Amino acid sequence: MNGMNYFPNYYSIEDIFVTQEKVECRVNTKLQRMGFLDSGAESDDLEPGRTVNLPLWYIKELKVNNAYFTVAVPDIYRNVHKAVCEAETTHIELGRLHPYFYEFGRYLTPYDRNHVIGRIIFETLRQRVRHLLDISKSDGQAAKAEHRLDNIEAKLHEAGVRTNCQYIEWLQMTGNKIRTSELVEEHQKKRRRADRSDDEGDALPSSKRATL
Repeated sequence: MNGMNYFPNYYSIEDIFVTQEKVECRVNTKLQRMGFLDSGAESDDLEPGRTVNLPLWYIKELKVNNAYFTVAVPDIYRNVHKAVCEAETTHIELGRLHPYFYEFGRYLTPYDRNHVIGRIIFETLRQRVRHLLDISKSDGQAAKAEHRLDNIEAKLHEAGVRTNCQYIEWLQMTGNKIRTSELVEEHQKKRRRADRSDDEGDALPSSKRATL
């Protein structure tokens, strides 16, 4: 995999997209002057039991056992759970469920009290890695049209296609970039000039040759 692949960090565009996602949270205690977080709130305060959607970048700054909010498991991971149990994740279009399925789940794993998200994203990738290998050996354009891959899987697929092409070129010796050195090339040129001179000398008529 080359340097274009995704490694989460503060300046990563993919990481910014992921942390902008909204997550459903249940309010655990009365929060004064925080009613603006809930568009349906009838008071300036946020009452316990209310549900609000908060951005992931804010949630990940909270402690796991914070007294203010309880993070709910997004429906996309509940929907994948049945397929994971039945080992049929290769039929799921992760790109349609969420373009950053694995990374979004990775951020939410510490806040999952039932430890479900971590198992789901692990089993999903474990079951789909063979599928990634298979489509990497096929036509890359045909595989892209499936829309079954999330961001990380798409990058793994591109790396697999590139590696497979390089392997085929190596087997067929079509990617051979070994060049003849300048010294050898110059020596070959001298030999060709010498051979042509000998041929021209042999082709001269006998009447025009110098006599003793």
